[in-house]
Amino acid sequence: MDTKSPDYYNCLKWWMLPLIKDGPNIVMDLGCATGRLGASLLEVGKAREVYGVEFFDAAAAEASRVYKKVYVGDVETLDIDFEGIFDYVICGDILEHLRDPYTMSSRIYRWLKPNGAVFVCLPNVRNYHLLRDLVFRGKWEYTSAGIMDRTHLRFFTKSSLRKMLEDAKFNVYHEQMIVEGKKKTLFNRFTFGLFDEFLAAQSFCCGRKPALV
Repeated sequence: MDTKSPDYYNCLKWWMLPLIKDGPNIVMDLGCATGRLGASLLEVGKAREVYGVEFFDAAAAEASRVYKKVYVGDVETLDIDFEGIFDYVICGDILEHLRDPYTMSSRIYRWLKPNGAVFVCLPNVRNYHLLRDLVFRGKWEYTSAGIMDRTHLRFFTKSSLRKMLEDAKFNVYHEQMIVEGKKKTLFNRFTFGLFDEFLAAQSFCCGRKPALV
Protein backbone atom coordinates (compact mmCIF):
# COMPACT_ATOMS: atom_id res chain seq x y z
CA MET A 1 0.00 0.00 0.00
CA ASP A 2 1.26 3.49 -0.87
CA THR A 3 1.23 5.62 2.30
CA LYS A 4 3.20 8.61 1.03
CA SER A 5 1.69 12.09 1.03
CA PRO A 6 0.64 13.72 -2.28
CA ASP A 7 3.60 16.13 -1.95
CA TYR A 8 5.95 13.17 -2.46
CA TYR A 9 4.78 12.92 -6.07
CA ASN A 10 4.77 16.65 -6.79
CA CYS A 11 8.25 17.76 -5.79
CA LEU A 12 10.49 19.39 -8.39
CA LYS A 13 14.25 18.91 -8.22
CA TRP A 14 15.03 22.44 -9.34
CA TRP A 15 18.82 22.02 -9.28
CA MET A 16 18.66 19.78 -12.34
CA LEU A 17 17.06 22.33 -14.65
CA PRO A 18 20.06 24.67 -15.29
CA LEU A 19 22.21 21.68 -16.28
CA ILE A 20 19.90 20.65 -19.12
CA LYS A 21 20.76 22.48 -22.33
CA ASP A 22 18.17 24.36 -24.32
CA GLY A 23 16.98 22.58 -27.43
CA PRO A 24 14.72 19.86 -28.79
CA ASN A 25 15.98 17.21 -26.36
CA ILE A 26 14.40 13.80 -25.98
CA VAL A 27 14.23 12.96 -22.27
CA MET A 28 13.47 9.83 -20.28
CA ASP A 29 12.28 10.54 -16.73
CA LEU A 30 12.57 7.43 -14.56
CA GLY A 31 10.36 7.61 -11.50
CA CYS A 32 8.57 10.56 -13.07
CA ALA A 33 5.79 10.77 -10.43
CA THR A 34 3.18 13.31 -11.64
CA GLY A 35 5.52 14.73 -14.29
CA ARG A 36 6.43 18.15 -12.87
CA LEU A 37 10.01 17.93 -14.13
CA GLY A 38 9.05 16.98 -17.67
CA ALA A 39 6.32 19.62 -17.79
CA SER A 40 8.87 22.26 -16.76
CA LEU A 41 11.34 21.13 -19.44
CA LEU A 42 8.67 21.27 -22.14
CA GLU A 43 7.47 24.67 -20.98
CA VAL A 44 10.90 26.35 -21.09
CA GLY A 45 12.03 24.73 -24.36
CA LYS A 46 14.52 22.25 -22.93
CA ALA A 47 12.70 19.21 -24.27
CA ARG A 48 10.80 18.24 -27.41
CA GLU A 49 9.56 14.90 -26.10
CA VAL A 50 9.51 13.44 -22.61
CA TYR A 51 8.98 9.78 -21.76
CA GLY A 52 8.47 8.48 -18.24
CA VAL A 53 8.35 5.41 -16.05
CA GLU A 54 6.26 5.41 -12.88
CA PHE A 55 5.26 2.61 -10.54
CA PHE A 56 2.03 4.13 -9.21
CA ASP A 57 -0.99 4.34 -11.51
CA ALA A 58 -2.44 7.63 -10.25
CA ALA A 59 0.83 9.54 -10.56
CA ALA A 60 1.52 7.99 -14.00
CA ALA A 61 -1.93 9.00 -15.24
CA GLU A 62 -1.26 12.62 -14.34
CA ALA A 63 2.18 12.60 -15.98
CA SER A 64 0.72 11.08 -19.16
CA ARG A 65 -1.22 14.30 -19.77
CA VAL A 66 2.00 16.00 -20.87
CA TYR A 67 4.49 13.17 -21.50
CA LYS A 68 4.66 11.45 -24.89
CA LYS A 69 4.43 8.06 -23.16
CA VAL A 70 4.49 6.85 -19.56
CA TYR A 71 5.34 3.22 -18.83
CA VAL A 72 3.59 2.01 -15.68
CA GLY A 73 5.23 -0.59 -13.47
CA ASP A 74 8.60 -1.79 -12.22
CA VAL A 75 11.32 -0.42 -14.51
CA GLU A 76 13.45 -3.51 -13.88
CA THR A 77 10.81 -5.88 -15.29
CA LEU A 78 9.04 -3.72 -17.87
CA ASP A 79 9.75 -4.50 -21.51
CA ILE A 80 11.52 -1.23 -22.31
CA ASP A 81 14.33 -1.38 -24.84
CA PHE A 82 15.91 1.66 -26.47
CA GLU A 83 19.15 2.11 -28.35
CA GLY A 84 20.75 5.55 -28.57
CA ILE A 85 17.47 7.47 -28.35
CA PHE A 86 17.72 9.93 -25.46
CA ASP A 87 19.68 13.13 -24.86
CA TYR A 88 19.02 12.88 -21.12
CA VAL A 89 17.86 10.16 -18.75
CA ILE A 90 16.75 11.52 -15.38
CA CYS A 91 16.83 9.27 -12.31
CA GLY A 92 15.26 11.30 -9.53
CA ASP A 93 15.13 9.15 -6.40
CA ILE A 94 14.57 5.82 -8.13
CA LEU A 95 17.82 3.84 -8.27
CA GLU A 96 17.84 3.30 -4.48
CA HIS A 97 14.49 1.49 -4.85
CA LEU A 98 15.84 -1.05 -7.34
CA ARG A 99 17.15 -4.54 -6.72
CA ASP A 100 20.03 -4.01 -9.15
CA PRO A 101 20.72 -0.32 -9.87
CA TYR A 102 24.10 -1.26 -11.35
CA THR A 103 22.57 -3.19 -14.23
CA MET A 104 20.02 -0.39 -14.65
CA SER A 105 22.87 2.12 -15.02
CA SER A 106 24.30 0.03 -17.87
CA ARG A 107 20.89 -0.15 -19.55
CA ILE A 108 20.62 3.63 -19.34
CA TYR A 109 24.03 3.91 -21.01
CA ARG A 110 22.64 2.02 -24.03
CA TRP A 111 19.51 4.18 -24.14
CA LEU A 112 21.51 7.40 -24.48
CA LYS A 113 22.85 9.02 -27.63
CA PRO A 114 26.62 9.64 -27.78
CA ASN A 115 27.24 12.72 -25.60
CA GLY A 116 23.92 12.04 -23.84
CA ALA A 117 23.80 12.42 -20.07
CA VAL A 118 22.32 10.65 -17.08
CA PHE A 119 21.28 12.67 -14.01
CA VAL A 120 21.08 10.70 -10.77
CA CYS A 121 19.72 12.01 -7.49
CA LEU A 122 19.41 9.72 -4.50
CA PRO A 123 19.51 9.78 -0.67
CA ASN A 124 22.85 10.39 1.03
CA VAL A 125 23.42 7.69 3.63
CA ARG A 126 26.37 9.68 5.05
CA ASN A 127 23.97 12.30 6.47
CA TYR A 128 24.78 13.17 10.07
CA HIS A 129 21.31 12.25 11.34
CA LEU A 130 21.83 8.64 10.26
CA LEU A 131 25.38 8.50 11.60
CA ARG A 132 24.29 9.98 14.94
CA ASP A 133 21.44 7.52 15.32
CA LEU A 134 23.56 4.54 14.32
CA VAL A 135 26.75 5.33 16.26
CA PHE A 136 25.37 6.90 19.42
CA ARG A 137 21.88 5.39 19.67
CA GLY A 138 22.28 2.05 17.93
CA LYS A 139 19.27 2.82 15.73
CA TRP A 140 18.75 1.87 12.10
CA GLU A 141 15.03 2.37 11.71
CA TYR A 142 12.99 2.71 8.55
CA THR A 143 10.38 5.41 7.99
CA SER A 144 7.60 6.16 5.51
CA ALA A 145 9.74 8.66 3.56
CA GLY A 146 13.16 10.30 3.54
CA ILE A 147 16.63 8.75 3.57
CA MET A 148 15.41 5.74 5.56
CA ASP A 149 12.30 5.16 3.43
CA ARG A 150 11.35 1.53 4.03
CA THR A 151 11.12 0.94 0.26
CA HIS A 152 14.83 1.72 -0.23
CA LEU A 153 16.81 -1.38 -1.13
CA ARG A 154 20.22 0.22 -1.76
CA PHE A 155 22.20 2.93 0.04
CA PHE A 156 24.82 5.26 -1.41
CA THR A 157 27.36 7.90 -0.50
CA LYS A 158 28.77 10.49 -2.90
CA SER A 159 31.72 8.25 -3.77
CA SER A 160 29.68 5.07 -4.25
CA LEU A 161 27.27 6.90 -6.55
CA ARG A 162 30.19 8.14 -8.63
CA LYS A 163 31.67 4.63 -8.79
CA MET A 164 28.37 3.13 -9.96
CA LEU A 165 28.25 5.54 -12.90
CA GLU A 166 31.93 5.14 -13.74
CA ASP A 167 31.58 1.35 -13.68
CA ALA A 168 28.77 1.76 -16.22
CA LYS A 169 31.30 3.64 -18.46
CA PHE A 170 29.96 7.16 -17.84
CA ASN A 171 32.29 10.14 -17.53
CA VAL A 172 31.21 11.99 -14.39
CA TYR A 173 31.22 15.74 -15.02
CA HIS A 174 29.13 17.22 -12.21
CA GLU A 175 28.65 16.31 -8.54
CA GLN A 176 26.61 18.17 -5.96
CA MET A 177 25.47 17.54 -2.41
CA ILE A 178 21.98 18.91 -1.88
CA VAL A 179 22.00 20.88 1.37
CA GLU A 180 18.62 22.40 2.24
CA GLY A 181 17.41 24.54 5.10
CA LYS A 182 18.60 28.03 6.07
CA LYS A 183 20.75 27.00 9.04
CA LYS A 184 22.44 24.12 7.25
CA THR A 185 23.03 26.19 4.11
CA LEU A 186 24.53 29.07 6.12
CA PHE A 187 26.76 26.73 8.13
CA ASN A 188 27.88 25.01 4.95
CA ARG A 189 28.76 28.35 3.36
CA PHE A 190 30.80 29.51 6.37
CA THR A 191 32.69 26.22 6.48
CA PHE A 192 33.39 26.35 2.70
CA GLY A 193 31.50 23.13 2.02
CA LEU A 194 33.75 21.08 4.29
CA PHE A 195 30.81 19.26 5.86
CA ASP A 196 28.41 19.13 2.92
CA GLU A 197 28.53 15.32 2.74
CA PHE A 198 27.28 15.16 6.33
CA LEU A 199 24.68 17.92 5.99
CA ALA A 200 23.16 16.86 2.66
CA ALA A 201 20.08 14.69 2.47
CA GLN A 202 20.75 13.86 -1.20
CA SER A 203 23.61 13.30 -3.62
CA PHE A 204 23.35 14.47 -7.21
CA CYS A 205 25.67 13.27 -9.97
CA CYS A 206 25.77 13.71 -13.75
CA GLY A 207 27.51 11.30 -16.10
CA ARG A 208 28.05 11.64 -19.84
CA LYS A 209 28.18 8.88 -22.43
CA PRO A 210 31.35 9.46 -24.49
CA ALA A 211 31.02 10.63 -28.07
CA LEU A 212 31.74 8.19 -30.86
CA VAL A 213 35.36 8.32 -32.00
